[in-house]
Amino acid sequence: MSMMQIGSMKNKTKAMGITSLGEPPVFYVPLTRYFGSNPEPLVSVGENVFKYQLIGNTSGSFTLKTHSPVSGVVCDIRESILADHTKAVIIQIKNDFRETAVDLPFQDHETLSPEALLACIDEAGVAGQGGAQFPAVVKYRGHGPKINTFIINGAECAPYLTADYAIMAERTEPLLKGIQIVNRILKAENVIIAIEKQNEELKQLFMTLLQKKGEVNCRIAVLPDTYPQGSELQLIRSVTGVELPRSLRPSDAGMVVSNVGTVYAIHEAVVHRKPVISRIVTVSGEGAGRYGNFEVRIGTPVSHLLEKLDIAPDGKTLVLGGPMMGKPVQELATPITKGSGGLLVLPERTVRRENCISCGYCIEVCPMRLMPMKYAELHRKGKYAAMEKYSLSSCIECAACEYSCPSRVPLMESIQVGKNRLQEKADAR
Repeated sequence: MSMMQIGSMKNKTKAMGITSLGEPPVFYVPLTRYFGSNPEPLVSVGENVFKYQLIGNTSGSFTLKTHSPVSGVVCDIRESILADHTKAVIIQIKNDFRETAVDLPFQDHETLSPEALLACIDEAGVAGQGGAQFPAVVKYRGHGPKINTFIINGAECAPYLTADYAIMAERTEPLLKGIQIVNRILKAENVIIAIEKQNEELKQLFMTLLQKKGEVNCRIAVLPDTYPQGSELQLIRSVTGVELPRSLRPSDAGMVVSNVGTVYAIHEAVVHRKPVISRIVTVSGEGAGRYGNFEVRIGTPVSHLLEKLDIAPDGKTLVLGGPMMGKPVQELATPITKGSGGLLVLPERTVRRENCISCGYCIEVCPMRLMPMKYAELHRKGKYAAMEKYSLSSCIECAACEYSCPSRVPLMESIQVGKNRLQEKADAR
């Protein structure tokens, strides 16, 4: 599996603590479809809602609950397209700025059984915060081999982003407690926190607290500063030396990988019974002018972040996520989701696209050993069904292929459109 050395630009925000930008007057809370699951709003237009109130769910195998980030009035419910090109039902809530919240029940979490812990995670709507937004309860509920290895993914390899670093550095004790909670479910013998060498100072911080708590089965793995180190299969190989085939789920090999943001959210869900209504977001980029790591509530429009940081969007390219796997923002009402780790403000550039010259660079750098040039060819011909012959579903959308392409072929567009067309075909069956 190939790895790349790319500039990080993390120095802009790495030393910045987590702060808040306040709350917007209107939220656009998404109920995202996931693998054919159907979003179900549990509120109606005109209804008063409270902070932490359950306002949506998804039906199907991959259920994920959504809660109101604020108290106010539901002023619209409609279907929309998010920055990642997925369809979502958007619940628009007008903020009353009263912060009237539902009561969060107290519980002695130390005595909870694994099944009760899973119920807490489910009720809180915890999703993978590394970007995929996979329901955490589905990942942890075992239906296969015993889990032997639990890897906490702190390898925040995307340039600019330091949201995970901020959690590891500033909310260390809750994070470690979250790791302990998850492993009460998994019962893994090997617990490994993976960080990059550029963040090696965290190792001593973790070790000091782990020794203080008497945690003996948790170790720290310091990995090279390469991309896409943080992708699941690449991380497993770097940490354990085991290269899993694309067709095998890590859990089938006795392994589970979770992002640090996800584990921190589990701590809040179990210890404080808090549903997921916010996440840490890095704002950065050469066009930003002002930077930072901010706790932002889910459903906050991009326009609010720009306004509070006095960033003019004109002549800028806005990207939700990292520069490699992130998605361009077309509308300023685009909301922060549970998977939004960053908002990048980049200078607008005109990229000259050329025809593929069959150099093979995209194949060389692909960590999944795919043939990205074939996706561009089939996209151009409109032959989307044929893309799966080249294992399109195995693509992790790391964008290493497009980054390395000397002809600047729009490989990611081909991949994303292809996946969407195949998903639409599957949903229509």
